[in-house]
Amino acid sequence: MKTSTKAGLYVFLIFAVIYGIVRFSLQAIFVDINQLVLAVCSAIITIILTPQRRIVKKRSGEEIQLKWYFSKKVFTIK
Repeated sequence: MKTSTKAGLYVFLIFAVIYGIVRFSLQAIFVDINQLVLAVCSAIITIILTPQRRIVKKRSGEEIQLKWYFSKKVFTIK
């Protein structure tokens, strides 16, 4: 599997988990919210919270780096 495909898969899975958590949390907090508004708000919050990915080429091979917007720490996946 290519590194870019693997990175996209990781980011998609993280996006899906965060979206589910945000959507059900907002639905629990605001019981009478419209479904369209719920989906749009959940998507916007999830896009902000989802990490950015970078593929870095090193001598040992390519690495995937994930960086969250609110964190200075970079997570590296080989």
